[in-house]
Amino acid sequence: MTSLLGILAGFLVIIGGALSDNDPLSSLFSVTAVIIVICGSLTAVTVQFGLRQILLAFEGVFWLVKPPRTDLRAFIEQVSEWSAMARSHGTLVLESVIPTVADPFHRQGLQMIVDNTAPQDFAAILAIMAEKAGRTQEAPAEVWEALGGYSPTIGVMGAVLGLIHVMMRLDHSEELGEGIATAFVATIYGVGFANLVALPLGAHLKQLARELERERHVVIQGFLLLAEGKPGMVIKQHLQSFLEDEPKGKAAPDGEPVVMPQAAE
Repeated sequence: MTSLLGILAGFLVIIGGALSDNDPLSSLFSVTAVIIVICGSLTAVTVQFGLRQILLAFEGVFWLVKPPRTDLRAFIEQVSEWSAMARSHGTLVLESVIPTVADPFHRQGLQMIVDNTAPQDFAAILAIMAEKAGRTQEAPAEVWEALGGYSPTIGVMGAVLGLIHVMMRLDHSEELGEGIATAFVATIYGVGFANLVALPLGAHLKQLARELERERHVVIQGFLLLAEGKPGMVIKQHLQSFLEDEPKGKAAPDGEPVVMPQAAE
């Protein structure tokens, strides 16, 4: 939510700066500039990434409102309980737990434990799943960063097109000033969109993806210890060591599963 407020504040600063010079607000609006900059930038990233990745990038914007999180403290307690169940009744007892687990990553880990997957295969499969999830979660950031790279250049292109239109009407000298001002609106849109929206949003999404990767590392360690048959107390102490750098008393978000759209094949 703070990120959304920051983007809004950025636009308000630009508008406020224009109004402080007694410029009419209408001078900042141009449908032609919007078409050239936004549509042109979207066309460029579509060529680079494909339509599916573009849709995933726009879905990633919802992370600004509610970032995905793994409730690591709840997971540590849960995996400790699973360890006690497995040591008391065997790993097959965990099969009854699988349908109650919402997170697909956790379900896969439990299923492999129930299937008695070899330790080396178990670690390799979890690593592959984690890498795939990481690529999927970083994809929106890459798209927004690419948008931030294309839009300023396309904004300059829009300004040049506007100037060409003005130069073709030199016989109307009274329209030159307004025409040139309108032409440069495309540059404002390109640079403003890149530096107030696309690049900050891309950096923020990449930071969130790295935090999710760290959380996923803790989850993998938990399942590896569970597969080794470690006691619940040992698992809890080991995993809690990853949380020592977190502020005490920090409330973890509701333990909703992290469900990301699948990346394009």
